[in-house]
Amino acid sequence: MTKRYQSVLKNGLRVITTQLSGRETVGLVIWVRVGARFESKRLSGISHFAEHMVFKGTKNRSTKKIKEDIEGVGGMLNAFTSEECTCFFVKIPKRHFSRAFDVLQDMVNHSVSKPEDFEKERAVILEEIKMYMDVPSQYVQEMITELLWPKQPLGRPISGTLETVAAFKRMDLIDHIKSYYHPQNILITACGEIDPSEVEKMAEQCFPEVCEDVPSKHGLVKTFPKPGRYYFLDKKSEQINFVLGFEGLSRVDPKRYQLILLNIILGANMSSRLFEEIRERRGLAYDIKSGASFLNDTGALLISAGVEPEKTPVSIRVIMKELGKLKHKKVPVEELDRAKEYFLGQLTIGLEDTLDQALWAGDRVLYGGSIPTLEEIKDAVKRATGEDIQRLAGKIFQTSKVRLALIGPLNKKFEEKIKKECVCP
Repeated sequence: MTKRYQSVLKNGLRVITTQLSGRETVGLVIWVRVGARFESKRLSGISHFAEHMVFKGTKNRSTKKIKEDIEGVGGMLNAFTSEECTCFFVKIPKRHFSRAFDVLQDMVNHSVSKPEDFEKERAVILEEIKMYMDVPSQYVQEMITELLWPKQPLGRPISGTLETVAAFKRMDLIDHIKSYYHPQNILITACGEIDPSEVEKMAEQCFPEVCEDVPSKHGLVKTFPKPGRYYFLDKKSEQINFVLGFEGLSRVDPKRYQLILLNIILGANMSSRLFEEIRERRGLAYDIKSGASFLNDTGALLISAGVEPEKTPVSIRVIMKELGKLKHKKVPVEELDRAKEYFLGQLTIGLEDTLDQALWAGDRVLYGGSIPTLEEIKDAVKRATGEDIQRLAGKIFQTSKVRLALIGPLNKKFEEKIKKECVCP
């Protein structure tokens, strides 16, 4: 049985507790409403830097003590930074929940940025950025975001650049945490066989300050009349990695479940059209997939692959042909039903996990949204028709909207050949 409780403390901090009976673990997440799209160009990567530094010690715990307090009782501790949030999370045996709460709140409330730790972590992050730059399948993902959202925060790397991170001052970090890590900007989500009143009591004790700040806001996505369509990076390698990108939908768009189904049909699993046509039937690529992401006011649908250089033009041609089929032919009922069952099955599996539940709830509520019930989701998914998918494909898959990022051995003639294939039938 699943029950969910939501409350708002007097200082504005929000708490969501999901009770799952029969679970031996608890998932706990602290969300901060700040990510890469809140940053100025000079401070690109500062949210990610702050995420790292929160692990470097507090007024009460060393960095070693933070890890030992969680891992020493069988728990796991981690964090991530995205375009719109910074997220710290724990999954731990339920008997140690109070300890997990104390560690996580201590990190968020009482982090200490020592000068020597700041410099050491700067070096670590610079190496992290270099690592991604050396992995074409990773770096090409950053290139496509620059094409989709040029000259604005969404188009910049979440980790920042070598130049921006090298120029950070310690006060930049201190000011960032002070500006965003406050109760009005924080959401706590917990899930497991736990008492909601206990979670709320812990939150009140750990975040007692009255907060006059307001929740953070980011700028809206900007559109440009003639954005660039291609981003080529010449690199000696045995393989070309590329991403075809299209602007998608926001997380609150009523058609978002239609896009999820479209993505599943296109390339989200081994039963998808792209996997079947590109890998199984033609043997053009080992890795071929599509993915949909949803943000507050926009989103993206990305198709990525790694292929031999000489196979790149035909691979893109075949992908475009598959996009054309989705635009001009209604998805058969049987195929659509399989996609619906896949999505609902994967959702059900995920929601059985305490940490996944806590992450799922927070993702939907952090910016003022509501948490749909499983029945509401099922109803929205079941209502989607083949005509809906076809109309959405026609709206998204247009030649003028194609963006292509590519890394591999290139020359001008080869680049022009590839560009000619980027046409949606």
